[in-house]
Amino acid sequence: MLLSGIRGQDAAIAILRNALARDRLAHAYLFIGPAGIGKKQTALALAHAVQCQESPPDGCGACGSCVQVTAGTHPDLRVVGPEAGKQSIAIDQVRDLQRVLSLRPVQGKKKIAILEEAHLLTPQAQSALLKMVEEPSGDALLVLLTLNSASLSRPLLSRCQQVRFAPLPTPVIEEILVRTQDKDPALARTLALYSRGSMGRALVLDPEVFTEERRYVEEELQKLDAASFVDLSRVAEWLVADRVRKSAKNAETASERSNGSDRLAIVLSWYEEVLRYAVLGTEGVVRHQECLGAIAKLATRLGVDGALRQLSVVYATIQALGRNANRQLAVEDMLLQLK
Repeated sequence: MLLSGIRGQDAAIAILRNALARDRLAHAYLFIGPAGIGKKQTALALAHAVQCQESPPDGCGACGSCVQVTAGTHPDLRVVGPEAGKQSIAIDQVRDLQRVLSLRPVQGKKKIAILEEAHLLTPQAQSALLKMVEEPSGDALLVLLTLNSASLSRPLLSRCQQVRFAPLPTPVIEEILVRTQDKDPALARTLALYSRGSMGRALVLDPEVFTEERRYVEEELQKLDAASFVDLSRVAEWLVADRVRKSAKNAETASERSNGSDRLAIVLSWYEEVLRYAVLGTEGVVRHQECLGAIAKLATRLGVDGALRQLSVVYATIQALGRNANRQLAVEDMLLQLK
């Protein structure tokens, strides 16, 4: 994909186009933003723009270099991420990357490295990477991709040009699903609304499973006030249960394990709707319109402050689970607070 094909990231693309037009690319970029919103596609599009033999500074997509970039076989492009089964990027990987970037390009204009999930760099790996960006080769371009910059050291952050990527607008995701995935417009609208701005998330949502689970979550949340602890424990167990689902992108050959994050995202969206109703009234409800009456009743009882507190409880629980909290206990506690 070329820079001209990236949708919904106009500000980020403008920064890169301006640098390309002036031949003033930074030696190291840090692309920051949620998963599935186009950071890697943009990094590869930048590689097209730099290495293209026919139509710089955008890329043609058809010359030998562009074909190699698309296929992942370009000798001057390296994409690095955590090794299989590992939860971090080790110093040995960074040292190997440093060696590769120190070499002269084989056929392109620059040696380009794309480092995925840079937030998983160990402190030692960050130190080695810092040395590399402090003493850059003129023929090297490094692009780091990260969900957030909180785990990266200040010296490393200060030596990378930061480019922020925003969640994709719902209409953009909806249009892409219809155009490239042949989705029914109504279904595309639903998936886009629940994608939370992530094209990647929209692509892996199984429509049938998602519809069934959304309905179940809506029913249980409407009964929450009258639920016993046994009921809450049962719902909590379901919310965090692992399940295997077919990926919408490759249903024949791939499967993904879900640890309940999709289900908790539905809970989060419910309380977002409650808050939106408390602030905006009926027009604020866009994801759970079939339950407008229940949402209106809850929003009226809680008010803006109460709805915000409930939403904060759900969000804090999701954050805690990301820090490896006990899943069952954390979600039981969340449901007790919501009740």
